[in-house]
Amino acid sequence: MATVYLKRGRANPLWQGHPWVYSGAIAREEGSYQPGDIVDVVDTEGRFIGRGFVNPRSQIRVRMVTTRDEAVDGELITRRVKEAVGLRTRLGFPSEETNAYRLINSEGDALPGVVVDLYGDVCAVQFTALGMKKREVELYDALTEVLAPKAIVEVAAGGFAQVEGFASATRTVRGDDALAKEVRCKENGIVLAVDPLHGQKTGMFLDQRENRRRLGSFAKGARVLDMYTYAGAFALNALKGGAREATCVDASGRALERVRLHAELNGVSNIETVEADAFRFLETVRPKSYDMVVLDPPKFARARKDLDAALKGYQRLNTLGMNACTDGALLATCSCSQLVDAESFERMLAGAAKDAGRRVQLLESSSQGPDHPVPPAFPEGRYLKFLLCRVV
Repeated sequence: MATVYLKRGRANPLWQGHPWVYSGAIAREEGSYQPGDIVDVVDTEGRFIGRGFVNPRSQIRVRMVTTRDEAVDGELITRRVKEAVGLRTRLGFPSEETNAYRLINSEGDALPGVVVDLYGDVCAVQFTALGMKKREVELYDALTEVLAPKAIVEVAAGGFAQVEGFASATRTVRGDDALAKEVRCKENGIVLAVDPLHGQKTGMFLDQRENRRRLGSFAKGARVLDMYTYAGAFALNALKGGAREATCVDASGRALERVRLHAELNGVSNIETVEADAFRFLETVRPKSYDMVVLDPPKFARARKDLDAALKGYQRLNTLGMNACTDGALLATCSCSQLVDAESFERMLAGAAKDAGRRVQLLESSSQGPDHPVPPAFPEGRYLKFLLCRVV
């Protein structure tokens, strides 16, 4: 097994539990390996730190799997899957109200480079690193042994696969292909029809589940505007909580078809869908029209060079969103851009309030739900920012 030696002073984050070794932290390498192999990681004095997947194509040269002197094999993967299932069971998943949740959250469950979302009896798997992709059969075997799902779907990883150097395609890898095309499941008691083979991410954005539930608890009597609605989940939670009506806006007609299907499945009639660009819609909406506004856009900053433009985009979006708020309305604003930290996002919100000429009270801030765990020394894993505010 090859060994990676770290530069002096660069081992501290790993001793604390950070799971990534960046290429710039490496002093030298001993031994040969193929991309995706397992290597030992040691500090400059040769003290063993742990073992992980190596890929010279990536700036993240090594993704740590274990801090023990143990084999990284099918047995370890099965053990990690069982641990992940045990945690979700303790968190109350699945339940009568919710059987759509994240089962494996990459580094948070010590299986770096893969996420597994569970929709009822269907596992949707997405590989984001070569090391886990090379061990896909062991992972599928573990999921089959531990969960016995009716289908396992691989969801293409797009840019991740290109960077890491592996082929990725959306396909049913095991089980019932017909079932995988439309899975009926529940989130917060709301019936969803999820399509892992053709939807965004793995079919749904499960990280917002707790935030959607929380928002619904404040929605009684509200006129709701749900921007970038995708499948309409924020609006549906608000209507379940007693909202008077909801308007769902998305640039994708296909997404809005899914919203209308969800409305039908849940017996909801007081919901409107609008196919439009978010900025253009908000620029033309009548001021102070809504009692609750949700802004949940896609990732604005994909690289560090995009950060300034992303913050300007968030500020413009939130200014327009505040203009649509009645006096005393609730504004839920989100960012899934890992590069935008919480402090910068809150500072952006203050700038948007100034631009809109409104006073804003920050009521709550949160991140992804507990089925998306992260190591405490890994702030990169806490990518989601959710701010709930009152606009006056």
